[in-house]
Amino acid sequence: MMLSRALAFCGRHGRWVLPMGLIAGIALPGAAEPMRAAIPWCIGALLFLAVLRIFPDSAAMTSALSARQWFDTGKLVVGTQVLLPVLVFFVGSALGVPALWLLAATLVSAAPPISGSPNLVLLLRGDGQLAMRWLMLGTAVLPLTCLPILLLLFPAQSISIMLRPSMVLLVLIVGSVLLALLVLRFSSSRRISSGTETLDGLSAIVLALMVIGLMSAVHHPDTGPGDIAGMLVLAIVVNTGLQCLGVVVSKVLNRHKNRREALPAKLNTETTTDASAGGRNRPHHERTIAYGVVMGNRNIALYLTALPAVQMEPLLLFIACYQVPMYLTPLIGDVLYRRLE
Repeated sequence: MMLSRALAFCGRHGRWVLPMGLIAGIALPGAAEPMRAAIPWCIGALLFLAVLRIFPDSAAMTSALSARQWFDTGKLVVGTQVLLPVLVFFVGSALGVPALWLLAATLVSAAPPISGSPNLVLLLRGDGQLAMRWLMLGTAVLPLTCLPILLLLFPAQSISIMLRPSMVLLVLIVGSVLLALLVLRFSSSRRISSGTETLDGLSAIVLALMVIGLMSAVHHPDTGPGDIAGMLVLAIVVNTGLQCLGVVVSKVLNRHKNRREALPAKLNTETTTDASAGGRNRPHHERTIAYGVVMGNRNIALYLTALPAVQMEPLLLFIACYQVPMYLTPLIGDVLYRRLE
C-alpha cells in the first residue's frame, strides 16, 4: 500500500521526476554504463506500461482497431521520417549549416519517436493512442524510411547495417504490446483504470532511470564545458523547432477538419452550447499535444547500434544533450501546451 501511494505521488508529479533523472545522469557518472546496458529493458517496460495505461478505455481500443486511424498515422510517419529529413538536409546544405549540425538535425528528423513518447504525451494529458500508433508504425517502417536519408548522409555506407537493430527494436515493441494486452485480457479493466496514477509513476521512474545511461557522453574526459554548451543549444533548437512544427501541422489539420464539419454543425446551431463546443475542441487539443511532443522527441539513440562507431562518435555528446529538452518537455510543455487550448 505504501509503495502504491509512493508511485501514485510520482505519477502526480511526473513532470518533476524526469528532471531529477537528468540531474542524476550528470551527478552519477558511475551509474551511466550499467544503466546504458539496461536501456532495452527500459524501452520494453515503458511500452508495456503505456499499453496498460491507454487500452482499458474502450474508446481507445476502438481507435486501435480503426483502419482509418492507422492510415492517417501512416501518412504522418511518411511525412515526418522521409519528407521532413530530406527537406532539412537540402535546406541546411543550401544555407551552409556546419556538417555536424546538419548530420544531427537530419538524423533526428529521420528517427522514429522515442519509446517513451506515449508516456510523455500522457503526462501532458494528450492523445496517447495517437502517440502509440505513431511509435509502432514509425519503428516498423524505419528499415525502409531510413534508406533515402542514409544514402544522402553516408553514400558509401552499406544500408543493410540498419536493418538488424531496427528489427530487434520492432520485436521488442511487438512483444511488450502483446504482453500488456494479455495482462489486460485476464485482468479487471476497472482495477487497472483506477491505478492510472501508479502506472504514470512507474513510467516516470523508468524514464528517469533510462536517461542516466543516455547521459554517459557528458562524462567523457575530452568533453569541456564549451562543447556541452554548444551541443545543448543545438539540441534545444532542434527539439523546440520540431515541436513547434508539430503544433503548426496539427493546427492546420484541425482547421481543415473543422471546415469539413462546419456544414453539419450548422444544422444543430440551436442546441450547441459553449460547453459542447469546448468538448469538441478538447480532442483537437489532445492531438496537438501528441503532434508536438512526438515530432520533437525522436529516438536518435537508435543509430548508436545501427551505424559504425566512427560515424556516431561526433554525435554522442549531441545525443546526451538532446535528452535535456526531451526530459523537460512535460515540465515546460505543461505551461506552453496549456496556452494553446
